[in-house]
Amino acid sequence: MYPSSKDPLFGVFVKNFKLLLEKHRVIFSAVSVIKGKRDNKFSKLFSYSIYYISISYNYFFKEYDLLYVHYLSHNSPILALLLLKKRKPLVINVHGTDIFSSQGKKIDQVNVHVLKKTDLIVVPSLYFQNIMLINYPFLKPYNIFVSPSAGVDMTKFYLLPPNINATPILGLISRIDAGKGWEDFLSALNILKNRGIKFKAIIAGQGLEEKQMLTMINNLNLSEDVEFLGLVKQNQLVHLYNKMDAMVFPTKKEESLGLVGLEAMSCKTPVIGSDIAGLKTYIKHNENGLLFTPGNVNELAENIEKYLKFSAEKKKEMMEAAYATSQEYEAKRVISNLHNRLLELCTEK
Repeated sequence: MYPSSKDPLFGVFVKNFKLLLEKHRVIFSAVSVIKGKRDNKFSKLFSYSIYYISISYNYFFKEYDLLYVHYLSHNSPILALLLLKKRKPLVINVHGTDIFSSQGKKIDQVNVHVLKKTDLIVVPSLYFQNIMLINYPFLKPYNIFVSPSAGVDMTKFYLLPPNINATPILGLISRIDAGKGWEDFLSALNILKNRGIKFKAIIAGQGLEEKQMLTMINNLNLSEDVEFLGLVKQNQLVHLYNKMDAMVFPTKKEESLGLVGLEAMSCKTPVIGSDIAGLKTYIKHNENGLLFTPGNVNELAENIEKYLKFSAEKKKEMMEAAYATSQEYEAKRVISNLHNRLLELCTEK
């Protein structure tokens, strides 16, 4: 996954990972990527064919100290063949969907074969480290290194002069796809509106369910209350995070980390998020945000109302706690730790 001009947020964390390691004087002698999301099976097949050819060529004909791979299942078919003649240490960065989507399928047998030949597995959270140890019991904790998806770049996500919103603003930054919980967010807003609670909401993102979302906004008579911005470039997100009183993260998916929540926190914006997977590793209920049961619309509405009714002092405490949490995931620190571990791996081998 890698960004393209048409899909600038597609795999942007992979691009950030590369740029940040380059600042540590890491040289990428060869790069094989798929730029932008593919819409149909033919284009996917073609792009993966070119991608696998590129990987094979670079594997045998380029000079490098180690091979770093993002996403396991997408790459394990070609890696299984190439590793018949292993050249250098192999590092695989597992992100979540590549594991969850392969469970119970034949591709997972290939994943197991590749993992047994992998020197280091990088995961985005302690939660996902446990998932890997449960699903692949032959792995050992020392084989797995926790590194949260290149971390939060504080030069891109930072506090701006505060806005005093006459009407509180709630935000959703997400792909508009199945499982992301956008419909639960809208349903919760509808409950709040029926209770007479004043709010404004902004939604930024793109996805396969945009039309369904716009239809739902209209059907719930939320058109005056919800503004859909579509895709917002990453360098503009800082303005949205700072504009929000709170960000809602209603995913029902097993997010391995949920970096967007940490980006909001780096702007001192508390997060009201699903009590699930990676999110619950950094959202602390009643401290830096609020947690609710995934898919429970009434509980989500209650948590939003609860936050809006907090005193100014309590909100300030949560804002400061959110910011303190984000500092633990600061990009320079995260990449420095990963860089040191990669250097150790090269020395060991």
